[in-house]
Amino acid sequence: MEILFEQNLLPRILMTITAIGLAIGPAIADFNKTHATNPLWPPHARFHVVWQVITNSALSFFMLFILWTPLIEQYDLQLKLVAIVQFTILVPVYITMACMGLFDGALKDVNGLRPFVFNIGGRLIEVDTNVFNFTVTIAVVSIAVFTIQSSAALAV
Repeated sequence: MEILFEQNLLPRILMTITAIGLAIGPAIADFNKTHATNPLWPPHARFHVVWQVITNSALSFFMLFILWTPLIEQYDLQLKLVAIVQFTILVPVYITMACMGLFDGALKDVNGLRPFVFNIGGRLIEVDTNVFNFTVTIAVVSIAVFTIQSSAALAV
């Protein structure tokens, strides 16, 4: 198991970074006047955003435990479990974006975070901070998944 634990250092580090980002990023972005204490939001909506952020953070700490504690002989299965949990947090963001018209949703608030602005060939392109951050995070988790050394491959 120790060989497999060492073989999978890169995916473990990548998923550690994304787990920490999923624990801290939303807390910073949402525990402030733009979300959790926004007087324009109904109290029940503020309740749900706090619940969501605490749940994501708790799952992230669970993922860190799973990533760094060899619990079973097929350690690569632990990494795959963490990847599934991370994708379970990340992919619904895109499903929610696709369904925003059904509930009159928006990616940002009037008093929320400003979008990232990229200068591409002299043309300024705005990208929503949620879209940017979640897309980068999904890319990092995907790279981690593709670099996992399976216990079956090492046994050959």
